[in-house]
Amino acid sequence: MKDLRALLIDCRIELRKLSRDFQKTELCERLDLAIQQVANASLAPATAPVNEAAPGAPSEKAQTVSQVALAWQTAARDLKFSDPAIHARLSEKVMRLLGAKSLLDPASEILQLEGMVKAAEDRQTAQEKALKALEVERDALLGALASAAPALKDGGDRLAVALARVAWLKAEAEKGASAPAQARRAPEPQDTVPTPELLAAVAAGAAVLNKEQREWCVGEAMVLTGFQFTPVELLEQGDAAIAKKIIEARKGA
Repeated sequence: MKDLRALLIDCRIELRKLSRDFQKTELCERLDLAIQQVANASLAPATAPVNEAAPGAPSEKAQTVSQVALAWQTAARDLKFSDPAIHARLSEKVMRLLGAKSLLDPASEILQLEGMVKAAEDRQTAQEKALKALEVERDALLGALASAAPALKDGGDRLAVALARVAWLKAEAEKGASAPAQARRAPEPQDTVPTPELLAAVAAGAAVLNKEQREWCVGEAMVLTGFQFTPVELLEQGDAAIAKKIIEARKGA
């Protein structure tokens, strides 16, 4: 059967060489049909035992795959004579794919993508756990600062309040080193000029100014901002805004 099929193929090739439009003739179709029948006949004995053991899908699938491969082979061979340029480009693409080893089974690609998705989900889960752990540590630290400096009330900006509490604790520690018997208190000095720690606490919303300190801060803010605001405008903005303006102006200087 193989020899007969090869003979028929050779005959078709030679006839195409003699006639440019041979693929359009009825004889070409008859030769193609005969080649297909010979190929099917050669596959029948090999698939017969499979049909006896498990009739149905396996043998039909194997035969269908072979027929499809043979059909593509026949079409490509016809294309070589009917349109050599397209056949050459198709051959180059096939060889390029084979050289790049990019012909993958779709099932393998799906498994590979599933593995990538699973790895991404694992990374996301690990990041979420790490973020939750950081949030727990942050809340514990802020709670400890609140317990250590209860004189400063909580404000809108938790970070600013925490920094103000740290500054207050540092100032109190320095005072405690020089005067251990002095009781700890909130950073509200008795004199008119507020300390940097008090300004930071006021800017964070954790403390307020008394009347004398507020009057001094209004004048200081007017000078540092180049008299851009009137006393009434500064008082309307509140103690926190005044303290922030003084701190920012001192940093810029």
